[in-house]
Amino acid sequence: MLVELVAGHKIGAPEIHEPLRVPPPVPTTSICSRTDGVVAWQCGIEKEGPRTGNIEVEASHFRMGLNPAALYAIADRLARPGGRWRPFDRGDGMRAWIYRDPRRRGWF
Repeated sequence: MLVELVAGHKIGAPEIHEPLRVPPPVPTTSICSRTDGVVAWQCGIEKEGPRTGNIEVEASHFRMGLNPAALYAIADRLARPGGRWRPFDRGDGMRAWIYRDPRRRGWF
């Protein structure tokens, strides 16, 4: 692949990618999109844990920073008081439709 030639290593090379699979030692939420178009969605998923979560939004790579759903999710995560992290509340109704649970879409 051209990407592997330019990068100088195989995509998925364990010595490079395995350390990235361990979540950081702080509360972490990944906002990802299957419609990114640049980054494979699999690369944007954190392993679910007591201080990690994933939020799926519909956005292209370059529009993610302007996407209202992504901006709301970021604001929600940043508004959490220190030491009081909890999973993102997808709620019911419209909010549950906008913020689908990626685990229920066969990602995990």
